[in-house]
Amino acid sequence: MSVEPSRIIADNVTDGTAGAQASTSATSAAGSVTVPRSWREAGPWPYQLLVILWFLILLAPFKLIPYYIPPARPLSWLPELLLWVCAFKWLRWPTPKHGYPAYTAFMVLLVFGIAVAYFLGNWGEARGTVRVVYQYYLLGIITLTFCTTAERARPILAIYFASFLWYGVWGLISLKTSPLGANMDPSVRTIIGWHQEYDNRDAFGPLMVAGLAYSIYYLQAHRAIRTRARTALATSSIGLCALGFITSFGRGAFLGFLAAAISMWLRSRRKLTVVVGLIGAILGLSFIAPQLASRYVATMQSITGEGTQTGTGKDRAELWGIAWQEFLSSPMFGVGTSNYGPAAQRVVGAEETTAGGYTLGRLFERVPHSAPMRILAEFGLAGALVACIIVLDFFRTNRRTRAHARTQPDSQADDPEGFPAGYVNATALGLHAAFLSICVSSIFYELLYSPLIWNVIVLNRMLYFASGASVRYQRNPL
Repeated sequence: MSVEPSRIIADNVTDGTAGAQASTSATSAAGSVTVPRSWREAGPWPYQLLVILWFLILLAPFKLIPYYIPPARPLSWLPELLLWVCAFKWLRWPTPKHGYPAYTAFMVLLVFGIAVAYFLGNWGEARGTVRVVYQYYLLGIITLTFCTTAERARPILAIYFASFLWYGVWGLISLKTSPLGANMDPSVRTIIGWHQEYDNRDAFGPLMVAGLAYSIYYLQAHRAIRTRARTALATSSIGLCALGFITSFGRGAFLGFLAAAISMWLRSRRKLTVVVGLIGAILGLSFIAPQLASRYVATMQSITGEGTQTGTGKDRAELWGIAWQEFLSSPMFGVGTSNYGPAAQRVVGAEETTAGGYTLGRLFERVPHSAPMRILAEFGLAGALVACIIVLDFFRTNRRTRAHARTQPDSQADDPEGFPAGYVNATALGLHAAFLSICVSSIFYELLYSPLIWNVIVLNRMLYFASGASVRYQRNPL
């Protein structure tokens, strides 16, 4: 319980020396409240290690350095080693552990999918996929236990924001290292060559759309503690993510952008201002880079122009049709983790050539380029049910976090142990918009086993616990 300085001085008024000491002590204590503690002081060393781990996972220097300096390849082992150290401390953590039953159920399906793939004759890809995805899962479960306060959650969310700025810079660099030629197909352009997930537009486009939405709300979240540096960084991230999104020429990313933009516009209090600003941005792009703007518009028009009859749309329709046939061949549990291509032998004959020109050999290493279709094909109805629970849980906990934030008095902007005024609501909206854009993009892109979707799911639930919203609904856990 805090004690007012005036009360301390009054209690010691009979002793001038004691009163002076008490006044000095109280003034010092009051002043110390305005000095925010660093992330190193926010928790014990396992938490500090977790922050470092999030930095490594999100910004991926362990991939960047070996790409340019091959002898540094052992650095790629560092995140998994640190993850196991954190997991060991997590097992011995004295406080109750926050689980994530829906996420755990998905991991169980992945492991079960290895057995299914084994009995179908090919389980190598399944083992490799699970080895990667279990790291996302373990990182998430550990985070939910260690980051239960505002002081511990904010550094993780700051790193998440920084990752968008980081990859936005590399997207800008790619325009120099891999320029957009007038006759070049944007789909074959290497964007971030050193990053396996973001080296192509199928993942880079959705990443930039999510970053654009989150950066806008990140700027709002720090309104109470705004500084020139924070404003400059957030504005830079918005600009870089917008540029990266446009130059990716991703049609699925564009649809994800539309979903996020409509959601953000409906929640905006200044709808007319937003519309005017968006029109101004479009006109500005058309004036500054007319060729880029016209090329982008022409590419987006192909969404309805090509449909599923020609081009990429026809190829996607063919792959989705095969995924649907695989689902029908094993509707309960699917054909196994990462087994879409090899399992095509169940629905395509040995000498058969499909309408899209696919044979078993060509299908072996193909993917359906759709998260929903991949879930159906590889995990069946069980996977679809778990996926629906995860998505519904995200939106439910996000709504509860925002509802709880509206019932709480605004935190003091200089309180290092709490969230600044408006921070929780704006951050939750940012995560909501990012997740919505990723979900829509994943209908057309291969994002199911990407960290892009699982990171935002974990951070949303972390904010749910750190903001105290979970306490209000603890009688109705998922």
